[in-house]
Formats: sequence, structure tokens, C-alpha cells
Amino acid sequence: MRLGAWGLGLGAWGLALLLLLSVVSGFSRTISAQTPPGVVAEVRVHGNHTTPDADILAIVGEVVGKPATDALIAEVGGRLEQSGRFDGVEIRKRFRSIDNPHDILLMIVVDEVPGITDQDLTPGPLKKLRSSGMLLPILHSEDGYGFTYGARVSFVNRLGPRSRVSFPLTWGGERQARAEIERTFTRGPLGRVSAEGGIGRRENPHFEINDVRTGFHARAESAVQRWLRLGAGAGLEDVEFGDLRDRIVRAGGDITVDTRVDPSFPRNAVHATFGLERLSFDASRANRRTADVRAYVGLIGQTVLAVRGVSVTATAPIPNFEQSLLGGAANLRGFDAGYQAGDNLAAASAELRIPVTSPMSVGRFGIKALVDAGTAYAHGLKLGDQHLDRGYGGGAYLHLTILSLSLDVARGHETGKVRWHFGLGVTFK
Repeated sequence: MRLGAWGLGLGAWGLALLLLLSVVSGFSRTISAQTPPGVVAEVRVHGNHTTPDADILAIVGEVVGKPATDALIAEVGGRLEQSGRFDGVEIRKRFRSIDNPHDILLMIVVDEVPGITDQDLTPGPLKKLRSSGMLLPILHSEDGYGFTYGARVSFVNRLGPRSRVSFPLTWGGERQARAEIERTFTRGPLGRVSAEGGIGRRENPHFEINDVRTGFHARAESAVQRWLRLGAGAGLEDVEFGDLRDRIVRAGGDITVDTRVDPSFPRNAVHATFGLERLSFDASRANRRTADVRAYVGLIGQTVLAVRGVSVTATAPIPNFEQSLLGGAANLRGFDAGYQAGDNLAAASAELRIPVTSPMSVGRFGIKALVDAGTAYAHGLKLGDQHLDRGYGGGAYLHLTILSLSLDVARGHETGKVRWHFGLGVTFK
């Protein structure tokens, strides 16, 4: 009986609350409908633009004295966008007086298209493209390949918001001439799409043969969560590997788990990528599975223990030009880059990273102790039967806003030889 009474009581209260909300909602709509939009008393133009204010106001038209309705604001914005002179248009409605809510100011903020000058207020498509270009240097050093230098010309937002078209041209360790397109999205299932095509050449450090590839690739990524990304891609390459000629058709997907807050110096985080790729050559086919798992554990103070495990396995023999390389800064320090090559690869490493500078410093400098182990082996052999080469040593690193430097010195346990590994990267974002 008590539960029934409570049920009746709650039902009555719920009905009363529903009626009250309906009355309040109707009253709010009535007040809103009765509130006048105000009258446009003044129009001002703001923004960094070359087009004279008088020309912009002429496009806006005679709006002073008209009701400042949403329809009028949308109409003004449409006129400015249709003029073709502005990449971005924003109309802000402001009150000129606290005492008089009907006195309205329209603030027009415009973002001019590239290429406009005092002499040319309506540049053509080619001039817009040239004016929106950015020339950035390319400079990096990769262990086993040496210094690469060149330049990149990029055009931003030419294919829509958050898009970029780039043309990198480099010489040295990696010679390339490519065209790259990418676009990121803030909504929808896709977070980023990209494509590239062109020609590239570098020397394989194990076989010491020039590897020249011409082709294209496309990739799409989706951020399921902040820490979880899915990716898929496909591509085609014509390969010239010494006297060998071949063609690769590849397609695959990957899953990435990334809990890092600061990728430049992660702490108490995991970064893991698992991928599967289908490779088709002129004379054979193979599936290749990859796993790259990294973990970062904070110790005393700023000290971090970083561990990594890498596994690459193929279901069939892989041509020499596509085999996985062991050695160097990539996976086995204390040995030359490309020390071994094989269809399969397994490697593990551990680093004790000790920052010297404060996290608040402009740059981050530190030292580290390291130990690596790894092997590369042919298809059909078992990992348990392979000998793991080992290297150990130490190094130093420096991370600045656009510049990263690293120097590792390690000794190969089996060879007794000492190798140094230098890395350099210059990044503009």
C-alpha cells in the first residue's frame, strides 16, 4: 500500500512538473517572439585586409535603418562570400548602448583571400595559389642514409578547410620529388585523409644498391577515441633495385593505441601500433604483420624508463628490396644500419632517460643509458632458433621547438666494436 501511495504521489508531482515546464517554455517563446531584433544604426569593418572599407561596405549594401534580423545578417554574409574576395566572413551583432537595446552595430570581420593587392583587388586562381604558398626547408639525418636536405612548398586551405597541398623536393641521403595532399576533419567518421605520388631514391644500407621507387599511396585515418586510432591505406610502386625491376601493390590497415600526453618526452604512457599488410609482387605474394609496442614508466624525479618491442613477420619470402633491416638507431645500436636483412625481424630495447634541464625550459636536454637486442631471419625459420645480437651504451638528446638532435654511442656485444648513431630533424608545423 505504501508503494502504491508513493507511486500515485510521484505521478501527481510528475504531472505538475510537466505542466509547469510547458507553461515556462511557452512563456519564454512568447517573450522571445515579442523581443524586437533592433535596428542597424552602424556598420563597421574589421580585419587585416587590403580591400578598402568603402568597397566592402558597397558589397554589404544599404542596411542602416533596417531591422537587425538573422535573415539580414545571413544575407550580408552571403553577399560578402559571393564576392570571391574573402576566405572567411563573420558578422557580429553588437549593442551600441546599454540604455537602448534597439541601437545595433554590425561588426564585419573578413579574412581576405591570398593575392589581393592595392592594384589587383580580384586576383585570379593562379595568383591566389602562388600567394598562399609557404616555402619551408627540409633538413634531417637518418642513420644509414646520411643527410637529406631540400625544400617544401605548401599551400594551405586551397582544397577546403584544414587542407594542405605540398611539394617536397630533396637531395642527399633521400632524393625525392613528390606531390602530397592531406585534409583533416573535425566531424564525421574520418579524421584525416592523405595521398601522395612521385619518385624517390635512396641506397639500401645492407645490399648497398640504389632503391628507386615511383608510385602513389593513399591513406585514411579515424580517431575512435582520443587514445585509439584506426588507419587503412593502399598504394602502387614501380621498383628499380639495381638490375631488378618489379612492381608492388600493397593494401593494409592498422590500429594504434596512444596514451601519451607529451609525445616529445612521454611518461606513464603506452604507444602501440599493430598492422597487417598485403603485398603483391610480379612473381609472389605475402602478408606481413607488424607490431611496435612502446611503454614509458616514470621513476624518481623526471627519470623515465622506456621499453620497446618490435616484431615483423611475413607469410612468404620477401624480395630483397622490401626485406626488414636490422641495425643502427632504428632498432639495434652498436651495429651498422642494415647490419642484417630478412623476411622477419624481432627486436627489443630499453632506455633509462634522465632529463638534465627543467620541463619549463625552452629546450629539453638529457642523457640516457641503453641496451638493445635483435635479429633478422628468413621465412620458414623459428624465432626461438635465432641468435639475438646485443648492443649497449649511452647517449644524449636535445629537443627544441623545431629542432631535434640525438647522439648515441653503443658497443656491439658480439663484435666488440663501438658505433655512434647521430640523428637530426627540423620540423615546421
